[in-house]
Amino acid sequence: MSDIDSETKEEEEYSAHTYVIPLWLESLYSLSGILLGMAIISYISYRYDAQFLIPSFASSAVMLFFSYNNPLAQPRNILGGHLVAAIAGIITHYFWANSWWAITLAVVLAAFLMIVTKTLHPPGGATAIIAHFGIAGHGSFYILIPVVASSIIMILIAYGINNAVSTRKYPLFWW
Repeated sequence: MSDIDSETKEEEEYSAHTYVIPLWLESLYSLSGILLGMAIISYISYRYDAQFLIPSFASSAVMLFFSYNNPLAQPRNILGGHLVAAIAGIITHYFWANSWWAITLAVVLAAFLMIVTKTLHPPGGATAIIAHFGIAGHGSFYILIPVVASSIIMILIAYGINNAVSTRKYPLFWW
C-alpha cells in the first residue's frame, strides 16, 4: 500500500466519524439557548418582582451561545466578570454618587478588577453602570443577588444547550 493510499484511507475514516452540523441548525440551538436563558431570567424578574433582568446579560447570552468557545465566555469570566463589575459600580456609587466621571470610573474600575482577577467579560462594563445606579428601592448591595443568580442560570443553560450539540464543548474551563 502506498503512502497516498494510506493517507486517503485515514481521511475517509476521519470524515466517516465526523458529523458537520448545518449552520442553520447550529444557529437554531444558539437562539434557543438565548431564548431559554433570557426567558427564565425575565420570568423570575416579572413574576416575583425580583429585578433579575439586568440588560448586560443579554450580551452575555449572545456570547454564551454564539461564541461559546471564546475564553471571555467561560463560567469564570461570566460569573466573576459580572460580580467584580457590580462591586466596582457599588464602590463608585458609595464614594462619588451620580456624576459623569463617577460612572466613567465605574467602568474603568470594573475593567481593572476583571483584568486583575482574570475574569474579563466585556458585558461587565454595562453591569458596572447598572450597579452604580443601583436598583430603585433597594440598597446598593442588592444588585449582587441578581448578578450571581442570573450568571449561574445562564451558565447552567449554556452547559446544557451547548453540550447537546455534538460539535460543541462548553465550557472550555470552569475556573
